Amino acid sequence: MNIYYIYHSCFVVEDEKNILIFDYYETPKKSEAKIDILDFVKRKDKKVSVFSSHIHHDHFNPEILKWHEINGDIKYIFSSDIKVKPNDLDIIFLEENQERKTSDLTIKTYGSTDEGVSFWVEVGEKVVFHAGDLNWWAWSDDTLEEEKYMREKFQGIIEKIKENDKKIDIAFFPVDPRLEENMFKGGEYFIEKLEPKYFVPMHFNNGYKEIEEFRKQFSNSKTEVLKIKDILEKIEY
Repeated sequence: MNIYYIYHSCFVVEDEKNILIFDYYETPKKSEAKIDILDFVKRKDKKVSVFSSHIHHDHFNPEILKWHEINGDIKYIFSSDIKVKPNDLDIIFLEENQERKTSDLTIKTYGSTDEGVSFWVEVGEKVVFHAGDLNWWAWSDDTLEEEKYMREKFQGIIEKIKENDKKIDIAFFPVDPRLEENMFKGGEYFIEKLEPKYFVPMHFNNGYKEIEEFRKQFSNSKTEVLKIKDILEKIEY
């Protein structure tokens, strides 16, 4: 599989038959950029599936609906909180804890600790997990009640994911510097409980220094935290 980092929580995953695009938000300008999201959208030699985990503007951009004009075979997989009319678009709307099979994909949805869903996608023999806004959102000013609610909800969703017989090959998960001293908390728990083969940080804006610190914590772990150098780049692993 090839993995490409677009921006924020948007990644492209490509294998021999499929192109998966997750949570497209926007494409910042970058001089000498070698990757254009539309180059993936245009592909007719592979099946293009576009995922949006929830309605927040930094995870769903209505512009993606126009991609159908570029490639009429695109399939959209949306959280049910995204209220758009299908018209002639091929859209699957999913709520938490649902499963849907397409010709090449098995898609399961799990909960979120914010809006929408998180995606478990079986593509070929591989499992790709995109968390959306599923995270242990532990803010410094949370009340004891808020702390308890978040802890129980997050850990409960992780336990449901853990029930799968298969392991996650590639996990995209938030490591958000805004959480300050708690920014690693969710990712650490996710890795400890689910042991994905590869873990890819997201939702970090320009916090490259912080995610590099997170990556170094797992230098001797079963899980390899992949290095992200810049937007619009292929991730080497």
